[in-house]
Amino acid sequence: MILTHGFKTESPFYDDVHFPRGFNKSGDFTIVEAETLTSVGRRLHMLEQELCTPASDIEKQFSQMCREQSEGQTQIELLWQKYKRLTIYKPFHSLNSGKVA
Repeated sequence: MILTHGFKTESPFYDDVHFPRGFNKSGDFTIVEAETLTSVGRRLHMLEQELCTPASDIEKQFSQMCREQSEGQTQIELLWQKYKRLTIYKPFHSLNSGKVA
């Protein structure tokens, strides 16, 4: 069993709906955050959706944070909350002024 930041490493995690070019190229995450999401994001998603049981105390704490919707304490919890926040509302910036002459 391979652990990354105390979480079991599953297969790589991709979110092609919200980040079609990947976490690295989205501009929303640092390189380290993007790599972390890719490596443990699937496990975090499964824990949040209660599709698996926590295998460590760190995973139990993460699951509890998700259930209670409390503020994250660890870097992983804060990263997951950032990811969730960006999937709910992704700002769109246009170069178009909106006025037509």
